[in-house]
Amino acid sequence: MPRLGWSLGLWLALLVSLAGEAAGEVYRWTDDSGREHFAGALSQVPPEKRAEALDSAKRAAPSRLQTYQAPAGRPTMVRASRPGGVLRIPYEQHGNAILVYVRVNDRVTAPFYVDTGAADVVLPSAVAERAGIIVGADTPRETYGTANGLIRQPVVQLDAVEVGEARVENVRGSISESLPVGLLGTSFFNHFTLQIDPAARMLTLVENPNMRGGASEAQWSERFRALRERQARLEAHLEGGLLTDEDRTRELEARRDEIAAELEALDDEANRASVPLTWRE
Repeated sequence: MPRLGWSLGLWLALLVSLAGEAAGEVYRWTDDSGREHFAGALSQVPPEKRAEALDSAKRAAPSRLQTYQAPAGRPTMVRASRPGGVLRIPYEQHGNAILVYVRVNDRVTAPFYVDTGAADVVLPSAVAERAGIIVGADTPRETYGTANGLIRQPVVQLDAVEVGEARVENVRGSISESLPVGLLGTSFFNHFTLQIDPAARMLTLVENPNMRGGASEAQWSERFRALRERQARLEAHLEGGLLTDEDRTRELEARRDEIAAELEALDDEANRASVPLTWRE
């Protein structure tokens, strides 16, 4: 089962730091030296730059241009402005949480917390809309384990996720209706070796070649194993002859079909990422 690894501490950091602010709103301005800056609150923008920052926020308003249907059959690609080099990305410290500004689908920039315990890049629903993603009835959903229990969330493929000099295309993501700020998880970070320098407030990324589609052999194997175990448990209940409640039987049959569809989608995702068969066992 995929994990959204946020803890109680991270939840508190999210709520406290975003209190009174519009979720997902980012203000952008350029200083007199030509350097670009971002802020999550207008009060953090120099007074003389607030008109420019307000204009940038208006231009980033939602624009629904595409509907998510199914992951495109394209391999994951990693690109950086310094190929083969060391990428350094400054971050902001918000309590115990690390915050960076992420460009999604080349359309919207929003604050995200670094969370290497989260399996996917998790987008707040408002940010997903501004990135051009519309969730429909046919959008696949998966079960995630969180500190507050199990939840089911839409699973999408992001065209691009860009943080500073690091860019990954065709990234697995999920959409949250409850998080006010996104989580930058391992479907992005697994493409790199990550180091954190608290003194300089700097992330250092070096491209990691020992991954497939942003996940290691152990992670791919675990995703397949978890789905197959759930499928086997459901089959045992249905074939055991102990169920007499017709409604319960139909419910379990529907869930079995959902898991079979999830396994098929996972296999397709593994094929696109050139995942070896031995990693799927």
